[in-house]
Parts: sequence; C-alpha cells; structure tokens
Amino acid sequence: MSSEDSKGPRFPEERERAPTAAQLESLTERQLRALLMVAADPHADDATATVNAADVERLLAEMSGSRGHGELLATAVKETTSVEELIRIKELAKGWAGDAVDSLHRDAARLLYHVAVAAAFTQHGAAISGRPLRKQQLLYEKFADAWTGHSIGRVFREAATRLTDGEPGRRDMT
Repeated sequence: MSSEDSKGPRFPEERERAPTAAQLESLTERQLRALLMVAADPHADDATATVNAADVERLLAEMSGSRGHGELLATAVKETTSVEELIRIKELAKGWAGDAVDSLHRDAARLLYHVAVAAAFTQHGAAISGRPLRKQQLLYEKFADAWTGHSIGRVFREAATRLTDGEPGRRDMT
C-alpha cells in the first residue's frame, strides 16, 4: 500500500482562483449550464464540469504552452498508445494539475490524468498510479456517464466495469 493512500489526494492542495472573465465568456451555453449545475450541487463531482473534448484539449494546450502536447486526450484513448506514453501523459497531467491557474485548467488536467490511468488499465492491464484502481471505480463511473458517446466515456466505462468485476491491474507500472 502506498504511503499516499493515508495522505489523501495525490494532487497538491487546491488553490482556488476564479476563472477570468475571458474564460467564462468563451464557454458555450452547454458548458456554462454544466458548470452552474456543478457549482449549485455541493454533492456533484467535477466529472461533469468539463463537457467538450476540444475545450479540454484547448485548456491543456494553454497549460503546456503548446510545446508539442496537442491532442493528448485523443492519444491517451487510442488502443495503440503504449504504457510508457500513458505514464508520460499521466505525469504531465499531474504536474499541470498542481500548477493550474484556475479550476477549469485543473479539472482538464485531472481528466487527462484519469484518462491515462484508466486507459493503461483497460488497454494493457497496467496499474500506473500509486492509488489502487478500485478506489477510482465511482469516479470512473461518473466520468463514463459524463462522457457517454465519446471514446473517453468508453475507456472509463470499461475501467469501471472491470473494477466492478474485481479485475485488478496486472502490472504495477508506477
């Protein structure tokens, strides 16, 4: 068992900064509605806050400074993406979540992190996070519901189903 399990979340303490007016103005009506629903429901999960993969990729590109990190979500969900590449993506996302300037960017980085971890599990049977996958089952179910009809949702649904069936990751790759 990882020592991080007893410490709580793997991400640094959140520094709450409100999104800028420009960021809020760039949201579509659907995104704004989803964001308001999450904000209004204290029991809602961040899984529903980010609605569109293109918007997530845009936020990720802003965090990366567009240094060759385009389309990381699409790369992570490809069945041909190697475990090593998924680990690299997970580590990038982890760093970006810690350095995020606001909750929108942090949520995008966290989504990428969890996509990489779930994809490593579903596509390679690999456990690439120090946190036991079974502890992510409910979050993966929420992500699967939020991303229904998208390849991201498919990865999370498969991971949640395998975890429900008691399938552990075969190899610890952390």
